[in-house]
Amino acid sequence: MKSFLFALSLLSATTRVMWADWRDLAGFPQLQAELGAALPNGSGIPVMMSEATLASPELPPLYLPEATAGSLPFPGSGVLSGKLITPHSGASGASGHASAVAGYFCGTTQSVSPGVTNLHVWWADEFAGEVFYGAPIPVFVGSVQNHSWVGGDTDEKVNVEFLRRFDFMLDRDGVVATTPMNNGGAMAKFLANAYHGISTGLRNGGHPQTHSNTEVNGRMKPDVVVHESVTSLAGPATASVATLLLDAIRPAFPAADDPRVVKAIMLSAASKQNLLGWSRVSSSRPYDEVHGAGELNVLNAYHILTGDRQTPSEEQRCGWRGWDFRQSQTTEPRRYFFRLLPGQWGATVAATLTWHRTVSADFTTASLANLNLHLRQATGFTPGVLVDESVSGIDNVEHLFLRNLPPGEYVLEVSAAAADVDYGLAWEVQLGTGPQLVAQRDGATVNLMLSQLDPLKSYTLQGSTDLQEWQLLTTIRTADSTPATSAHWQEINPATQKFYRLSWTP
Repeated sequence: MKSFLFALSLLSATTRVMWADWRDLAGFPQLQAELGAALPNGSGIPVMMSEATLASPELPPLYLPEATAGSLPFPGSGVLSGKLITPHSGASGASGHASAVAGYFCGTTQSVSPGVTNLHVWWADEFAGEVFYGAPIPVFVGSVQNHSWVGGDTDEKVNVEFLRRFDFMLDRDGVVATTPMNNGGAMAKFLANAYHGISTGLRNGGHPQTHSNTEVNGRMKPDVVVHESVTSLAGPATASVATLLLDAIRPAFPAADDPRVVKAIMLSAASKQNLLGWSRVSSSRPYDEVHGAGELNVLNAYHILTGDRQTPSEEQRCGWRGWDFRQSQTTEPRRYFFRLLPGQWGATVAATLTWHRTVSADFTTASLANLNLHLRQATGFTPGVLVDESVSGIDNVEHLFLRNLPPGEYVLEVSAAAADVDYGLAWEVQLGTGPQLVAQRDGATVNLMLSQLDPLKSYTLQGSTDLQEWQLLTTIRTADSTPATSAHWQEINPATQKFYRLSWTP
């Protein structure tokens, strides 16, 4: 076996500070309470991780969560009890970094997939060598992979070919892979530059904010963030959620057993509740520039999955949450209609479209089809005015997120410049009551309390004495840190009854 040595920069977990359990902020306790004994736990899903050595690059490597003197599978202990660990790169002492990663991936106390019974572990150098030199690239055992290390080569051609090979392998084998970013600094060449993985960062923004820098610069990274102190642990947390979803998918939702669908579900499920300043700078940028699609959320992801597969149609409506796995068409967009009845507001509306790039068998070329995602108003089953769209020309993901979508008819559209491209689509509408206004008057002083607003949005307050003629009173703009605000002023004629209303562009 040839040695494939890059300068692997470990994502250190040795300087961690006290941190809230990521699962609490990902909705896991609520999902536990909701499902009880029916909670998926990763049972029957084989998983794999590759680990860089903490010691010198000399053999034998130090890459396993627990020590072993041989290369045969051995039983785990502690938080890895009940798991058979396969050391694919031979004997190794225990790595503290690998132990922490494995615990977050499938351990009994820090993961959401403690039911995993088969954990396959590779030394990162050997894994990279198998990918880069493999002819063919081997099939690695594991439906979900996590790679908590970063690397690169001084020769950019090597970096490009390695990432193409990695994407080719993920597509060929239908594998979900989490590719954590490094902790701050410049973007490492891989593995987060890959198209087909789920790149993971930190909710506090402690990851590179320069986006992709290999082959095509400026693709949006990360895909999702986790409330953790280091990206080494954010990655396996994300992988743990993917593992739980695959447990729920097999065999109940066979069409969802595809990495594009799993990724679309997880990104549509990403929460903005703790990221009120989340925003897209333009329709060509699918994500927030720092926080990607948002914060990892297993509760939302499970609900989207169990919303079931939805079929595009010109004569039937879809549910408020769901997913689809289908091929693109160029003649007409694939259309998914839904309705919000009077009084039903879309407190949050999220939708994600994902697909893979095509890599040639000799890895010399790669191409990416251009798919786009649109949200339109509708009249019956006739698409109307555009509400929002995600139309990146370089990413293989499109993402929409809106707050306070008013009652009405809507349609999600998947348009494409190329036919027969496999895509995963997922969406969720969480219902609410819409913005709220409470008026109180104390003599001439009017106090208006407003809540459930959009952050970073302008609102106009209007007044009327007859509900026919309305006058502008004031304009307010909410901050990026709160969906509520207040307004106060003195009425000129305090004895006159007055009505107040809030006006804005959704």
